[in-house]
Amino acid sequence: MNYIALTGGIGSGKSVVARIFECLGVPVYDSDSRAKVLMNNDKEIISALCGLVGNDVYKDSCLQKDVLAQAIFSDSDLCQQVNEIVHPRVWNDYKIWSDSHKFPFSIMETALLYETDLYKNFNKIIAVVASDQIRVQRVMKRNKCSANDVMNRIKKQSSLNMAVQNADFIIENNDTFVIPQVLEVYNTILSK
Repeated sequence: MNYIALTGGIGSGKSVVARIFECLGVPVYDSDSRAKVLMNNDKEIISALCGLVGNDVYKDSCLQKDVLAQAIFSDSDLCQQVNEIVHPRVWNDYKIWSDSHKFPFSIMETALLYETDLYKNFNKIIAVVASDQIRVQRVMKRNKCSANDVMNRIKKQSSLNMAVQNADFIIENNDTFVIPQVLEVYNTILSK
């Protein structure tokens, strides 16, 4: 099984690209949604997060996202520690999930690829890129938030430059057609 990472900054359109791959029959793992499930159900993650952030990070066995976000927002070391707790468990979950499929490759859709050593586990990396202006417009429309809020989130995703520099494939999602680009990547991966 070939493990492929699909990454891109907020508003780049990586979810759209992921859906196109799914339409082609490629198994696509949504790391954000699976991480949420694991953070609410994996006893090791729960124990580690409580030890790191405090017991009030869970209430009635449910992760209090606002408490966690507030704790890690201004503490990059704490954020790194949380990533080091969650990411290995997500990777293990992905491998088990991926290996249950019979397709020649699977894709993990993930915004956080270089915050830990996760990127080292993949055979190939696909980066979806778009201009900041387009990304801001998309996220403002989708999340009903201000341009300033979006720009602050974009600035926090500093690893995106590293993802683009190290990507095996780049899909441009400005005012371009992404389907032909996805098909080209799909065919290239299948041919190897």
